Amino acid sequence: MKKILFSIVLLLLVICSTGCNIDFLPPRREIDDLHLVQVIGIDKLLDTSNNMMLTVASQKITDEGGGQETQGKSGEGTSNPGGKALIETSVGKTIFDAARNIQTHSDKTIFWAHTEYYLVSEEAAKENIVKYIDFFTRDHELRIDAKIYIVKGSTAKEVIEAVNKTEFFVIDKLKSLGRNIKLLSISEEMKVSELMRFIDLHHSSARVPCMELVNRERGNKKILDMDIYGYAIFKDLKLVGFIGKDISRGINLLTDKVDSSIVVVKDLSGQEVSIEITRNNTEVIPHFIGDNLTEVTIKAKVTSNLGEVHSHMKVLNENSIHYMEAQQSDILKREMEDVLKRVLEMKSDCLEICDKIRMKSPLKWHKIEKHWLQIIPTLRFNIEVESKIERTYDLREPSGYRGKE
Repeated sequence: MKKILFSIVLLLLVICSTGCNIDFLPPRREIDDLHLVQVIGIDKLLDTSNNMMLTVASQKITDEGGGQETQGKSGEGTSNPGGKALIETSVGKTIFDAARNIQTHSDKTIFWAHTEYYLVSEEAAKENIVKYIDFFTRDHELRIDAKIYIVKGSTAKEVIEAVNKTEFFVIDKLKSLGRNIKLLSISEEMKVSELMRFIDLHHSSARVPCMELVNRERGNKKILDMDIYGYAIFKDLKLVGFIGKDISRGINLLTDKVDSSIVVVKDLSGQEVSIEITRNNTEVIPHFIGDNLTEVTIKAKVTSNLGEVHSHMKVLNENSIHYMEAQQSDILKREMEDVLKRVLEMKSDCLEICDKIRMKSPLKWHKIEKHWLQIIPTLRFNIEVESKIERTYDLREPSGYRGKE
């Protein structure tokens, strides 16, 4: 046994100390020589070439911090010395081709493993989402736990460059949006690996978080900035429409993904009251006649707290609470119905209804699975919302309230 171990150690020493040019280990590179890509934008060129455009952004580090600050060399690549990010762009027949081209005009080695976000333009998504993300899911240097967004109304390059003109670095802005989505529940964060699984399980349909460029006021001027729009809806791997943030909370309600949200109702005096959703539970109940699915009931139970009251009357009484609960139920039910109608019109299986049916009735689901896309438009859907206002916060009575003396 000792002779075997000695032989193995000796063999390793010989291999590691050989003077031949053998790539036994990955090549060593100084971190100053790496371009640490953190955000990737994917666009489709609208000219006759049908080429793909890749835009990469990495955080600019000053010489004092130890440097990633550089200027792009001549060619397709560009850098923005005035912004917080280094931005480079290249074009290719495929994404892999563009990725290799971007290296040829960079004075640093492109390092892909730090990538945390993919931004895919609307035009690229309309053609075929899988076509544009295949390289990122296949290549060993990239992470499939990176998050993905669809860009509505602009190119991914335009979004990255617009944010780079603000005080934010683009990845910090994306992280901030991801955290704050949960406060409104009008969208969600999605990893590329989750999108791949979603497409495979839901008949090539999907919903993907969506963003857009908006005008914001900064002092006396307006600047372009990114903001959450809602969801991009896919059918047969292609973008077929959008659900805007005016009703996109309905998707989160239907899919049981509401973390928190604000619903504005009125009290008995007609004044506004803000209610904060604190918990949500949505159940999908299939109704079969034999092996035929005929109807689906969707029950949402929503628990809320009073967050703001504008009137001076006491609202914590039974009649007032029931009145506000009924309004909240009506508002949320309407959003869910509007979303369901829009998605069914798009013929997309992106609401995870089939998942809930499969878990509740696996044997019956197996018999209808192949025909699900033909069955779902014919189903009758009943949506029920039960709201419960549990408590207020620090004040039980509004300021200025005078009870009976």
